[in-house]
Amino acid sequence: MFKSIRLRMTITFLLLIALVMFATGLVLFNMLEKYYLSAAEENLKQTGGLTAEFILTYLREEPDAVLLSSVAENFSRQLNARVIIIDPQQTVLGDSLPVGGFLGAKMERPEVRAALEGKTGHSIQYSEVSEQWVLQVALPVEEDGVIRGAVFLASSLHPVYETLSAIRRLFLWSTFGALLFAGVLIVFSTRHLTDPIQKLTVAAQQLAEGQLDQHITVQSQDEIGRLAGQFNIMAARVKEMNRRLTRFVADVSHELRTPLSSIHICLQTLQGYEMEPAEQKEFLEDISHETQRMIYLVEDLLEITRRQEVTDKRETFSPVDLLEEVVDATRPRAERKELQFFTEIPADLPDLYLSMTDLKRVLFNLLDNALKYTPAGGWVKLAVVQEKEGLLITVQDTGSGLPEEALPHIFKRFYRVDKAHSRHLGGTGLGLAICREIIEHYGGEIGVLESREGAGSTFYFTLPAALFSAPPPAD
Repeated sequence: MFKSIRLRMTITFLLLIALVMFATGLVLFNMLEKYYLSAAEENLKQTGGLTAEFILTYLREEPDAVLLSSVAENFSRQLNARVIIIDPQQTVLGDSLPVGGFLGAKMERPEVRAALEGKTGHSIQYSEVSEQWVLQVALPVEEDGVIRGAVFLASSLHPVYETLSAIRRLFLWSTFGALLFAGVLIVFSTRHLTDPIQKLTVAAQQLAEGQLDQHITVQSQDEIGRLAGQFNIMAARVKEMNRRLTRFVADVSHELRTPLSSIHICLQTLQGYEMEPAEQKEFLEDISHETQRMIYLVEDLLEITRRQEVTDKRETFSPVDLLEEVVDATRPRAERKELQFFTEIPADLPDLYLSMTDLKRVLFNLLDNALKYTPAGGWVKLAVVQEKEGLLITVQDTGSGLPEEALPHIFKRFYRVDKAHSRHLGGTGLGLAICREIIEHYGGEIGVLESREGAGSTFYFTLPAALFSAPPPAD
């Protein structure tokens, strides 16, 4: 029942408004009641004081009950209150109520005793006779410090409570109207808030079901609008990643299909025909070559997968030692191909803080391509330059070079300039893509400085100065 955010927000806000209105009304009514009762009491005291001054003359002489009752009745009509005149012995000398009054009786009440002691007595009581609340005030009739008697006044509080009831009814209707107006306003405002969330929910569900063409129209710049914008970015990235994954799987399938088809054909030929040992050896060499190419491809795919994991095994090492190790491992291959191998490696290079394995892989990939595509009699050069921004490492060769239209694509996965020639040389089309991911991971750049078809190429990559020193050891 309360699973809807709109319903929960509406109920919550309405309850909050009702609670605030109730608390406000309670405080307001208490304040108004005190104010009206205080005003009525003050008014009764003032008129009672005038009455006490007027009857002082009649109390100096022998009290006349009829006269005093007449005076009390006159004041009662003017004050709209019952007036009773009492002597110092608490005996009623005059009563504005001619029938059923207290004339001649004793009024032993706290208010009267207080008045005969020179104080002002007052109280509020419920009258069972008139079935209403009554305000009662008793004031002393005093002359030169002598108490001559007291005046007791009783006034109905019905007009006061009628006024408070009218205010209460007005406040209740105002509260009802406020709740109704607030309810309508909250419904529309929450709809404005929850409708985009509902759209986001539906779009997210469809995205999870594989419908990747999802886009939410951003209609505001608030938190919901920013959330919709981020959802659109996420959906676009998911779509792009899915496109890349589909293409990646297709490329991998294509790359594996070729050597597998070659191996299958060779095996069928060996099984179906009688051959001389020399011919069998040739077929077996083809099988071995294709098998080795698949191994290289799988290794490169595993390396790409490893690059996507959150593993960063850095260490501090001397780049001079690492470069010399790579050169020593590469030089024999250059000599076998009758290539000259030059190096320019300064001896005072600063220590680096990164993965030695990553840096070796980049160097071996670039040098392997240079040696692979440079014919006998050519040369390959590895050079390192220390700059203010970091290290610049170049690999230059006099090989076949690259056509200009291939330069923007050579660092993409499975891209080859000459596919047939690359496969014959054992290339997988992933080496340069792996190099780019490694170098960009460390904040560097990789690219081609210069390349001319038939005249060689110069590849480069940079290592920023931030990699020169290791972070301070942890405490």
